[in-house]
Amino acid sequence: MEHLFLEILAEEAQKGNKPSNTFKAVSINRVVEAISEKFQVQCNAKYVENHLRTVKKHWQIICTIRGESGFGWDDNMKMITCDRATYDAAVMAHKKYEPFLNKSIDHYDEMALVVEKDMATGSFARTFADIDLDDDNIDSVPINCENEATKEVRTNVSSSGTSKRKRKKVQESVDDEQIKFVGEQLGKIANALEQFSADKTPHLYEEVMSIEVEGFDDDFLCSVFDYLVSHESEAKAFLVISKKHRKIWLQKFSQG
Repeated sequence: MEHLFLEILAEEAQKGNKPSNTFKAVSINRVVEAISEKFQVQCNAKYVENHLRTVKKHWQIICTIRGESGFGWDDNMKMITCDRATYDAAVMAHKKYEPFLNKSIDHYDEMALVVEKDMATGSFARTFADIDLDDDNIDSVPINCENEATKEVRTNVSSSGTSKRKRKKVQESVDDEQIKFVGEQLGKIANALEQFSADKTPHLYEEVMSIEVEGFDDDFLCSVFDYLVSHESEAKAFLVISKKHRKIWLQKFSQG
């Protein structure tokens, strides 16, 4: 399902149906129709848009890791590489890094086309868009740098009327930059809250239906999905546990 999802959107991006950071409705509808037909499920535009946000989040993590020191890149394998010590330290500090370290990243080129409209397939470049997506950079931004610039201007200009006008103009420019910076950070916070509160039902459905266990047909998996939707705490636990433990859970569920 993931491959079909990214394959179609990558084609749509190459056709020019992604004029900005969002795809045209015709592209989203094409994914909906393809998934519904191939997997015989009730897919909708909301599911596609929610999963697209997940893909963007994964791409953000990949860009963040590649921008940090201590990590290499194998372009043939599409894999972020590092030694054992770096791996252990990174995973301990950022659990979300683990799925993308020392293992081939599935559908990397398609992700590049879907998420980065100006990135060539198979290449990587650190852009302003990458930095803007990087949540970990928020704390490193020098918030007081404009204030230091203001102090320097005030020290160097004279007390004449012309200098006062210059100081006022510089201060206004600094204030505009500060307002712009605060606006950007509020936008990031709002986006994070939106993702946090987003409906996880489509993701739960995808995870349940992707399980391949002998003896469990689609009717049974649909029953599992209906049960988990009505039991939120168990659904959260189900999404956290490993595939091996999910199979054990399903076997117990089938036994009542």
